Amino acid sequence: MSGPATVSTGALRVAIVSDAAPERNGVGTYHRDLSAHLAAAIGQVELLCPGFGDQPLPQWISVPLPGDSTQRLGMPSPFELKRRLLALEPHTVVVATPGVHGLLGARYAAQLGARLVYVMHTHYENLTKLYWRGLMRPVNQAYLRTANRHLLRRADSVAGVSEEMCELARAGGASAAQRVGTLLPRDFIDAPIAARDGGLRRVLFLGRLAAEKRVGTLIEAAERLPELSFRIAGEGPMRRAVEAAAARLPNLDYLGWISRGDVRGLLDDSDLLVLPSQVEAFGTVALEAMARGVSTLVSPGSGIRDWRDLGRALFTIGDGEAVSDAIARVRAVDPGIRRRKAEMGRQAAAAMCRDTLDQWLELLTPDMAAATAVARQEA
Repeated sequence: MSGPATVSTGALRVAIVSDAAPERNGVGTYHRDLSAHLAAAIGQVELLCPGFGDQPLPQWISVPLPGDSTQRLGMPSPFELKRRLLALEPHTVVVATPGVHGLLGARYAAQLGARLVYVMHTHYENLTKLYWRGLMRPVNQAYLRTANRHLLRRADSVAGVSEEMCELARAGGASAAQRVGTLLPRDFIDAPIAARDGGLRRVLFLGRLAAEKRVGTLIEAAERLPELSFRIAGEGPMRRAVEAAAARLPNLDYLGWISRGDVRGLLDDSDLLVLPSQVEAFGTVALEAMARGVSTLVSPGSGIRDWRDLGRALFTIGDGEAVSDAIARVRAVDPGIRRRKAEMGRQAAAAMCRDTLDQWLELLTPDMAAATAVARQEA
C-alpha cells in the first residue's frame, strides 16, 4: 500500500507502536492518552503495545529491565505486528521507542509506504548508566545510539516532548524535530475541583520508585518535616526502601501502585505534588497535578519547565537546595499567591491539551500542516 499524498483527518488511519504497557510508565501513559484523543478526531487509530486492549501485542521475548523488575524489555512477534499493520493499512506509523518494537515498526512502515513519525521521550543512553553494569553498559549504549540514528534519519517527522529531546534528535541526525506537548484524559480537565482552604499539609510523590526519581529525598523530607503528611505512590526498585521508611515514620504512607483511574482522586486529595527527578524529559504527573489545581514543585531539570506558561505556574527546587527546604519554602508562600499560581497552572494545562491535539493532527496529516503554515503566514 502507498499512502495518498493528501488525506482528510476523517479518513486518516494511524498506528502507534510502543514497547511500553499503558500506565506502567510515562511513555505508555502518553501514547494511551494520545490514542484516546485521536480516536475521536481521525478515521482510525490502533495502539500496538504489550498489555493493552482485548488483544495485546504478543511478545516473543520479555525480560525484566536490569535493576528494575517492574519494567520489561521485549521483542514482539514480528509476524503479528506486521499482520495488524497490514490489516490497518495506516497512512502513518508512530514509533515511540528505539527498541525492537520501534525498529520493526519503522521497517513495516517503509514496506507499506506509510509515513513514519518517531517520538523522542527520554535520553535512553543516560538511563543505561543507572541500570546496566560492566560490559553490557557500553554494548547497550552503542545499540541505542545506532538505533536512534537509524530512526531519526528514516523518519519523515520527529517529535520531542521537550526542547532537550529535540536537540538530541537534531544531534542524532534528524533533519528537523518538532517539540510536542502532552495530552491528558478529558476528566482531568473537565471534572470540577473541590475548593481548598489554602493550607499545605498533604505532600504527594507519584511515579516510579527509581534512582533517577530521587525518591530518597522525599523520605528525608518526611523525616525533617514531621508536621506534614507525606504519601508515596508507585512501583520500582526502591519499593523496599520506601516500605521500610513508611514503617518507621508516622507521617509517611506508602500507597503502592496506583491505577490511572485513581490518580485524579489522589491528586484532588493532595496539597502539593513533588517531582524531584534527576532525569525527567517532561513529567506527565506534574501536568496532571496542575490540571487538578494542585501546587506543583519540580526539579530544575524537568522538561515541563521548558513550556513558558506551564513553567510560570510551577515552583522549582533550587540548585543545591534540599527538597525539604524547597517544600518549606513553598509552604511559606502566601496561600492566596499559591491559589493564583495553581489556577494559572490549571489554565495552562488545559491550553496545552487543546494545542497538543492540533500539533499531532498537523504531524499526522501533512496537507493540514502545510495549510496551517500558510494560514499562519497570512495572519
